[in-house]
Amino acid sequence: MNAASGSRLLASIVLGLAAASACAAAPTADRAGGKDHPLVSRYEGSILYDYGVNPLGPAQVVERDKTGPVLHPVEGRLNNRLYWGPKDTAALAIFRNYQAALQSAGFETLFGCETVQCEKLGIQRMVQDFPYEARWVKGDPLVNILNSGNQKDFHYISARRQTGAGFTYVQVALAGPRADGDSAGRVRQFIQIIEPAQADMGKVTVDAKAIGAGLERDGKIALYGVNFDTSKAVLRADSAPQLQSMADALKAQPAMKVLIVGHTDNQGDIEANLALSQKRAQAVVEALAGKYGIPAARLSARGVSSFAPVSSNASEEGRARNRRVEMVVR
Repeated sequence: MNAASGSRLLASIVLGLAAASACAAAPTADRAGGKDHPLVSRYEGSILYDYGVNPLGPAQVVERDKTGPVLHPVEGRLNNRLYWGPKDTAALAIFRNYQAALQSAGFETLFGCETVQCEKLGIQRMVQDFPYEARWVKGDPLVNILNSGNQKDFHYISARRQTGAGFTYVQVALAGPRADGDSAGRVRQFIQIIEPAQADMGKVTVDAKAIGAGLERDGKIALYGVNFDTSKAVLRADSAPQLQSMADALKAQPAMKVLIVGHTDNQGDIEANLALSQKRAQAVVEALAGKYGIPAARLSARGVSSFAPVSSNASEEGRARNRRVEMVVR
């Protein structure tokens, strides 16, 4: 047994002992302060054992590709719920209700399986760490409902629905009552709702020295401290520090002429994004010339929409990197 396997076994033993000591505290009422997420309610009669929110974080959901089930990385606002079902209610009954509710709400099923198929495909082992890695208010060992990867009556479903320019994902994993009785005959339900969210960009600026070095070394530099509201081309007030650094870099190299290039992600109409990126680049040129004393003859504006991505537009993280302003030496 290697060190990693030994550590994992030890962790499982510790969790098992801690869970056993918690048996006497099987839930009888909702966790204080918790409530259902407005998008997905609990199965009627269930108890909310724990809940938690991560305003922006990574997650994975199971989906199907040509080779079979795979883990698909996503990110957004993570809403976690752990329910104990009504006593002696079958896992399949709870699972069928979640299936129907998601379908009725317009969700597209990405992957779903019941006990036998889940076992055959190894789905429980694929997702066994999800509850453990989720953020919880209480977070005691009993949230780790899939830790051994072989819980009985396991069921799983993942689904998504278009929400604006992104997707909302829901995944549900059910496990039957533990043999040691810590869930008091109740099916355990891990539900995670992943809503579109993005980092508040523009909180880090590049100073004049770094801008000058980047322009000399690469002939261009991408800047994320130049900020606009969604679908608008008016510079926000918090762009001032980055604009000042851009101006200082240009003043340090008075013979240099640059293009100010606006970039967008691929969300929305290409022609609209092309026009928007041009207007944003022009707004930067006008600010540098009008407020920061850079001769207009040294500046040119170009908008290129999503034609020059630096990352995949498949994730919000990638789209955030693609939404940028660049200075390019000409």
